[in-house]
Amino acid sequence: MSSIHSGKETSRLEFNLVFCLAYPIFLVAVTLSRLMPRQSRWSVSDHDDGKSVFKVAKIATYNSIPFAFM
Repeated sequence: MSSIHSGKETSRLEFNLVFCLAYPIFLVAVTLSRLMPRQSRWSVSDHDDGKSVFKVAKIATYNSIPFAFM
């Protein structure tokens, strides 16, 4: 039982570590993309125009983390 529990804690720790490393990168990328004209911006989702930079960076991070574990 303890090995299963420690495995979940380890994977959660790894997830949090990857999130903490990736979030600032996406925050900078989203901030820089907001400085560009609308036609040349990249978007995380179809409806991210009215969202804050922090929320869009969080969405981008959550969308990319599964690829780090593949």
